[in-house]
Amino acid sequence: MSVSSLRAAPRAGAVLAATFVGIAFPAVAHAEEIVDDDQQIVVVGKRETDTNPNADEAAPYKVDRSADGKFTEPLRDTPKSITVIPKEVIEDIGASSFREVVRSTPGVTLGTGEGGNAFGDRIFIRGFEARGDVYIDGLRDPGVTSREIFAVEQIEVVKGPSSTFGGRGTTGGLVSLQSKQPQLGKSFVVAEAGLGTEDYYRTTIDANYAPSDKLAVRINGLYHNADTPGRDYVGATRYGIAAAVLAKPTDALSIAFDYYHYRLDGMSDYGQPFDAATQQPFDLPQGNFYGAVGRDFLTNGADVATLTLRWEPSDAVALRSTTRYGDTYNYYVVSVPRAPDTSAADPADWTVSTGTPQRHGDNETWAHLSDATIRVATGGVEHTFVAGFELAEETVTNGRYAFPDTIEDADGNIISTPGGFTRNLFAPDPVLGYAIPARLDRTEPPTVARVKTFGAYAIDTIKFSEALRALVGVRYDSFDIDVSGYDRRAGTTFERGSKLDFFNWQASLIYKPAEAATLYASFSTSSNPSGEQLDSTSFSYGGLGDGTEALEPERNTAFELGAKYELGDLLLTGAVFQISKRNAREQVAPGTFDLVGKLRARGVELGASGNITSRWQVFGGATWLDAEITQSDDPANVGSRFPNVPRFSASLLSTFALTNRLQLGGQAYYQSSLRGGTYAVTPATVPGYWRFDAVARYRLSERFEARVNVLNLTDKRYYDAIYRSGSPFAYVAPGRSAMVTLTARF
Repeated sequence: MSVSSLRAAPRAGAVLAATFVGIAFPAVAHAEEIVDDDQQIVVVGKRETDTNPNADEAAPYKVDRSADGKFTEPLRDTPKSITVIPKEVIEDIGASSFREVVRSTPGVTLGTGEGGNAFGDRIFIRGFEARGDVYIDGLRDPGVTSREIFAVEQIEVVKGPSSTFGGRGTTGGLVSLQSKQPQLGKSFVVAEAGLGTEDYYRTTIDANYAPSDKLAVRINGLYHNADTPGRDYVGATRYGIAAAVLAKPTDALSIAFDYYHYRLDGMSDYGQPFDAATQQPFDLPQGNFYGAVGRDFLTNGADVATLTLRWEPSDAVALRSTTRYGDTYNYYVVSVPRAPDTSAADPADWTVSTGTPQRHGDNETWAHLSDATIRVATGGVEHTFVAGFELAEETVTNGRYAFPDTIEDADGNIISTPGGFTRNLFAPDPVLGYAIPARLDRTEPPTVARVKTFGAYAIDTIKFSEALRALVGVRYDSFDIDVSGYDRRAGTTFERGSKLDFFNWQASLIYKPAEAATLYASFSTSSNPSGEQLDSTSFSYGGLGDGTEALEPERNTAFELGAKYELGDLLLTGAVFQISKRNAREQVAPGTFDLVGKLRARGVELGASGNITSRWQVFGGATWLDAEITQSDDPANVGSRFPNVPRFSASLLSTFALTNRLQLGGQAYYQSSLRGGTYAVTPATVPGYWRFDAVARYRLSERFEARVNVLNLTDKRYYDAIYRSGSPFAYVAPGRSAMVTLTARF
């Protein structure tokens, strides 16, 4: 569906800014006031059925507790920067995928799928790689794919080194997706149907059935089909189901089982080429697509089953045991719009040559977690103690596709099929007019990584008094990896492996001058073993590269000073932090690597979530980040910023209930410019940008509600990331789109 009717936004600068302020921050003096103390305002959009059990009931934007059992205290009293994005915020910002949520989260940056890592949800947190630091319900999510959020209750972004809680990696932090769980004692059905521009269709259902107070079943379903706003030929179909059952045969024992099934089928897209003269993307029509329609594709999916047992014999003791089997896959062929040929005298004859980056990646995982939470008091000092262990075995298989040398078109003509295609720079024609089938290449052995991990942890939250508390935690990890495959350049097979053990810790001091206020100082560490990014065999992308097997893990330490204050139903947070990596891996000679680099990321982060008044909700934050190389084997790298990391990013979602039926609001997001590069930055740059979105809700009746989202109101051209190479290209972010969603609750 065309969006041309939306492209006539008048005076996108001052007029739009004034409009947004008027929507997001209406004059409270004109709002309807409560006169009678017994009168209750029913804020439009309040969910009486599918409420988040972790959130403030009166302020759904404000989440009070983490769903991860390793964090035992309210978020207000947890000595880490944690941004929790509930499903209500996800709906109001119009997000329908993990990538879209991350795009609106300050301090988290999108990355690209590259030759050395998979095409999927690649993210950076506080400047450091985190694509392998995504968790689902407390266990690491297997594989790098494109994730959906139809069955997600909240997304928790834990900032700063977090190996005490998550194990390997987690240098800048981790992201945990918390699933919608069965709810005892109530039954409900929430059905949504959405229709929008760019052939957007989305339907979801969330049904919870509790025949008794001992049993509940919850089923979430999804069908989604849409083109990517502003991009020609790019889109995807997604569908999935998440089924969960919770049984409590006794008051102390609960048994939970869930199964997650998800599929995506769409077109891969590597964006648009760079101009070597300006070191910025070419000024091209936003829709220009340089792929090969008839060859390129993107499919991925997941089948994950989880069994959890909980036994709580008393208020002081809780035991948990979780076992998971996961099978995920990520298959694609994509064209690369890099290294434009601008040698022709007439720019109309300039061209772009593309290649065939590809992946046929499967990830099979067995994982188990067992821990105990114990609350005791000794000599007037209260302890909340969590201790446990984790086991995991992962097998990651990455094959290649083989293409026929020739194919026959519809007219019977024999056509040769090159590995790449040449496109006109300004007017590419990506439609082949025939299909080039991709079949798994059986002539070469696939690359196979087998990983066994073990982790044991102990975390103690100590309450000396109402005002003075502490958190101390330690964790031991064992990381055993073996990789085998075929080196196409050398024409030989290879095998390499590494086994490493490492400890990490966190120590935090907490001072509470009042019940609503928390001040803290926190020290924490994390470790990056060679090969931690299992989708890669290149050291540049965190894989176990040839020559890195014997290296010790990179070590990271962090210091954070923070404050949190609960002002009624509004949580305000602030922190200053510094992360230091003292032994970064670098290639010091061909085939020789050493731990000689030093990196440092320091910054300030602010956040707000909840209600300013009973009608006015806000959710937002801001991050300033100074991330640079402080020591390197190459002196030219010293002082360089991290690539693909902005200095400043900020967002604010604000909604206001004008009446008990009508709610209006919007989101503003800002990100400063990005520089390209692999280890140190290059001159390649994409500019910073402002993006504005709008949302409106109208309650048609007690059971029916309509929601309108308009995303990227000004149809701003901006870019998510830069490919990290000497011939970069830029990922084009979505253009303007609009959708209407009807929700029915029973």
